[in-house]
Amino acid sequence: MSRTVLSADDVGRALTRIAHEIVERNHGLDHLVTIGLQRGGVWVAEALADRLGEIGRRPLTGSLDVSFHRDDVGLRPIVPGHVTDIGFSLDGVTVVLCDDVLYTGRTVRAALEALNEYGRPRAVQLAVIVDRGHRELPIRPDYVGKNLPTSSFRVGHRHSRRGGDRVKHLLSIEDLSAGDIHGLLELTDHMVEIGQRPIPKVPALRGKNVVSLFFEDSTRTRTSFDTAAKRLSADTMNFAVSSSSVSKGESLRDTVETIAAMGVDAFVVRHRSSGAPQLITQWCAASVINAGDGWHQHPTQALLDAYTIRTSLRRHDGFDGLTIAIVGDVRHSRVARSDVQAFTALGARVILVAPPTLLPPAVDLWPVEISHDLDAVVAEIDVLYLLRVQRERMDDGLLPTMREYSSLYGLTARRASALPAHALVMHPGPMNRGIEMVVDPGELSGSVILHQVANGVAVRMAVLFSLLGAGNDLKGSA
Repeated sequence: MSRTVLSADDVGRALTRIAHEIVERNHGLDHLVTIGLQRGGVWVAEALADRLGEIGRRPLTGSLDVSFHRDDVGLRPIVPGHVTDIGFSLDGVTVVLCDDVLYTGRTVRAALEALNEYGRPRAVQLAVIVDRGHRELPIRPDYVGKNLPTSSFRVGHRHSRRGGDRVKHLLSIEDLSAGDIHGLLELTDHMVEIGQRPIPKVPALRGKNVVSLFFEDSTRTRTSFDTAAKRLSADTMNFAVSSSSVSKGESLRDTVETIAAMGVDAFVVRHRSSGAPQLITQWCAASVINAGDGWHQHPTQALLDAYTIRTSLRRHDGFDGLTIAIVGDVRHSRVARSDVQAFTALGARVILVAPPTLLPPAVDLWPVEISHDLDAVVAEIDVLYLLRVQRERMDDGLLPTMREYSSLYGLTARRASALPAHALVMHPGPMNRGIEMVVDPGELSGSVILHQVANGVAVRMAVLFSLLGAGNDLKGSA
């Protein structure tokens, strides 16, 4: 049975009293800001700033999400609130940290650590509406609306959850529901904000070990995962095939089991053979993230592509009504397979544009439309996604000449001018200039290719945190 401990009038009087205490203690309001802890402290910070504004100058306000600084990361489900919003430096200011209820003190501890990433405050003071007591850390509020100690028999014991049989791999976009995809894209918003901080690093995966196991060459994906892991404070190991025992004949299984014995929490795997990441899940207890396997899947590329479209076209609720053309070597592209699954799951209409020889078998079973004429669709699309021609995977005879392919399916200046003004131009990289990209992408107003690269770090941070730090899993319901 619930009971009201503070009425609206009580809260109002408490805020007014706290505001006067703040002014008296700080001898005015100069260089003072209020920051609310998400979620319950945000309204406290705003309301307190309003009360202070009635006395003098209204202070700047912000909000702080401490999810990635908590000391129980990985022990229980952690769902970040709204993205942190602190649009000013904290250097030299007095921060009044606000929350609705103070209990164990662990959230405040995390907040004190997080604040340092936005500057070095002159002082930090804590204001709460209700103090429930039963502190687990030596933290005491400076301003309190009401002390309301909870009876010890009502406190009980909180149980940690370490996952157990939870799903802990990302092998394919097919493994994700539309809800899972939306959740990861929303989590990516938080990771983008972290990357924009003066110190773009949080301790969310401190003590975790992430190994990049790449059996194919890579620039973007390898460095992106490595950067993502380091921004979450994980330890990283990079495996180079050329300098490993693989060159002496060591099998994939022996390689995985040897590295896993050193203590690994996640393998990021790229391999020339489709299905290799799935096999690795059977040989180790670590989480496995597919960074590209043969022609099969590249799930994090699809997620970063979806995030780029979501933010560039402001389509946060989904891709209903969007038309996306994926152009080029679909047959050999793991990116195309993953993108089709992600884009259609979010509601987009997808058109594959390619010569018949570069379309995969059974493409009629895919949830897409097919065209062999880029000029026929270029004026009606919202996104033009150009695929790299993968000459290293091709058999002879699939294309007459690269010059003919470029003339029919490359992005020329004429085709670029035919695109709608709002249309995006995307490419997974590395691009073959003069083949799929005839014009300089830097001269196209709709080019978001470098945004894809930047977003790749944030998306992979979201994936790593979801698998290793969130205390829950990627699998959910649509």
